[in-house]
Amino acid sequence: MLKGIMAGALLAWTAMPGAAMAQEGAKFDCVTKDANATLKASIGAAMTGVGDDVSRDALFKQLATITDTCVARHAIDEANKADYFDYGLARISREWLIGDLARNSLSNAPVDKALDFGPSGTNPDLSADMTDDQIMSIVQAYIDTGVDIEKVDSGVWEKVGAYAAATSIYWNKRKLLPF
Repeated sequence: MLKGIMAGALLAWTAMPGAAMAQEGAKFDCVTKDANATLKASIGAAMTGVGDDVSRDALFKQLATITDTCVARHAIDEANKADYFDYGLARISREWLIGDLARNSLSNAPVDKALDFGPSGTNPDLSADMTDDQIMSIVQAYIDTGVDIEKVDSGVWEKVGAYAAATSIYWNKRKLLPF
């Protein structure tokens, strides 16, 4: 009797929207949870130009293995695998860059605001170069938060650009994934 009540409660719970959201979250989180800190740091650094093509290819192969495992674990449609890989790569890069910007006393929030990134944002496609207007919008957003832009190292500005590109891919690929 108790097993029947528990099974019924579990069945009812899984039918609730929150349970579906948790399952969807697990799909979105799988690659980042399965990648270790060393791999994440290496991918983040590679996205800012560190390393050579051979080392980047090796990182992408490691990430592809993790992605394949997550695709199998969560029964993700083969048609979505490439977008899922890109999403995972962008998410790892984005999260690493947020930390790296913070270590350089910059927040990612001005970029998000300037380019309208977020779940309900316009999330511009930055697969090509950013426009001068987009760059100026980011610079102005930092000025508006009190950042003395003259004191920001050029290498840090490159990381701001890498963050914008990764965030663009992150949001746009996430929207394409059907879960």
